[in-house]
This record gives sequence, structure tokens and C-alpha cells, in this order.
Amino acid sequence: MKKLIVIVALGLFTFGVQSCKKPPLPVMEEQTDTSGGGSGGNGGGEEEEVIVSPYVGTWDYSKIDLKNGTLSLMGQDLGEFTGVGKDITGKVIITEKPNRYTTDLSFTAVVTVFGQQQELPVDKQTSSGTWTESNGEISLTEDGGQPIGILSSTSSKIVFTGNFTEAIDVQFGSIEANSDVEFTITK
Repeated sequence: MKKLIVIVALGLFTFGVQSCKKPPLPVMEEQTDTSGGGSGGNGGGEEEEVIVSPYVGTWDYSKIDLKNGTLSLMGQDLGEFTGVGKDITGKVIITEKPNRYTTDLSFTAVVTVFGQQQELPVDKQTSSGTWTESNGEISLTEDGGQPIGILSSTSSKIVFTGNFTEAIDVQFGSIEANSDVEFTITK
């Protein structure tokens, strides 16, 4: 009889302790992934929250600035130009585990040459590589090992540099246009 009383008392004590527990307060993170393998109930342990980097996701190209542009024809310097991108279509997809990025981009370069505006369609460009995050900043490296210059990065906007090279066909040959580019992508 004593064993029965002890078992009933232990059961009531366990029930009383469980019913007095307050549920844990949720941790507010920008993005979390809790699909990591726990059973999700009282029987199989607790799920571990995995914090996903705020850089993971799909980013859209929003601005392109062409700077320090030079024009040359058969090796002869013809002058300088500046420009912007319009009709921008493209995106950067950043994934985690593995930390990869892929990008595709096409746009029309509106350049000012000798006081005249010219529109140069730029064919679709693609690239890919790896990324790391340190102290809240992202670093990108192309698959060939070339680091990409990051000017600024936040969880909603990344500005990075590149190079623009385009051949402009004219009656007497092909003019080479080359400039630095600042790309802005937003999430």
C-alpha cells in the first residue's frame, strides 16, 4: 500500500511541477530556422534554433554607377566618360551551408561621351563564388579566387565594385569603353 501511495504522490508532484512552468519567451531573431531535427514535442528533446545570416536570400540590383570611364580606339586615348545603368534586371542569390552566391545581371549603360548621351545594351553577365561574414560585414570572392571590393554592407543593402568593359562599334573600328562600376543591391 505504501508503494501505491508513493507512486500516486510522485505522479501528482510531477503533474503539479509541469503545470506550474511558464512557457519560454520566444527569442526574436531576424531569421531563424528550426527545422533542424528535433521531434518538436515533450518526448524527443528540444529543437535547437539555428540563426541564419541576414545576408542569406535574394537581392535585387537597384543601382549601377559607371565611374572613371576611359575610351580608346586602337590603343589611342579618346577621352573619359561617366554613366549609369537603366533597365536593370538581375539578382544575387546568397545561400548558406554551403556559403555560396550566384548572380546574373543585364542592363543598359547610359554614358555621357563628349557631352552626348549614348545607350549601350550590356549582355547578361553571370558569376558565382563564396562568401563569409565577419563582424556583421560580408565578403565575397569569385570562384576564380578574386575578392570583390565591398564598399558597404548591411542586412538590407550591399554596395560593391566591379569593372565595366564594352566595345562600341563605329564606322572606322571599335571603341573600347572601360570604367569602374559601383553596384548596389537591396533586399
